[in-house]
Amino acid sequence: MAILQIKKYPEKILKTKTAKINRIDGKLIKFSRDMLETMYFFNGIGLAANQVGELLSVFVADIKPDGIQKPIILFNPQILLSSDNCYFEEGCLSFPGISAKIKRAGKIVVCGITPDEKEIKMEVGGILARVFQHEIDHLNGIVFFDRVNFIRRLKLNREYFRKNENCFFRHA
Repeated sequence: MAILQIKKYPEKILKTKTAKINRIDGKLIKFSRDMLETMYFFNGIGLAANQVGELLSVFVADIKPDGIQKPIILFNPQILLSSDNCYFEEGCLSFPGISAKIKRAGKIVVCGITPDEKEIKMEVGGILARVFQHEIDHLNGIVFFDRVNFIRRLKLNREYFRKNENCFFRHA
């Protein structure tokens, strides 16, 4: 397995919608395992394919309930239902050093395909629901900055570039 490079804002791939996966093969399984290894390496709880440079509809997640790894890999995920909106502080591996209160559903019903090619539908709540929504947003080219009002977004941008000065010059 390998540690993949995390793409950092403002790289354009983060704002690009990913492509639906038509076939799950060994190469795709290896890639999703590399995504998991990368997520664990950087102490994340979720990671979308475009965050590591691939425009594929897959994300990985693990909130490590009870401190035990319970990885989730989901291909072509979709949110079917959502309820119980609430605000919670959110960060992102692609936005180092920045967090913001984001409004998200407290419960969702999501469907997708597992690595063993089974279609699943599950209801999740709490932090796992937030992670799923955050990663599905990534797959749709939406970053968490897009979930705050215009004034807050300007402040977050200024704060981000102040903390990550070299990002602007490397990627602009």
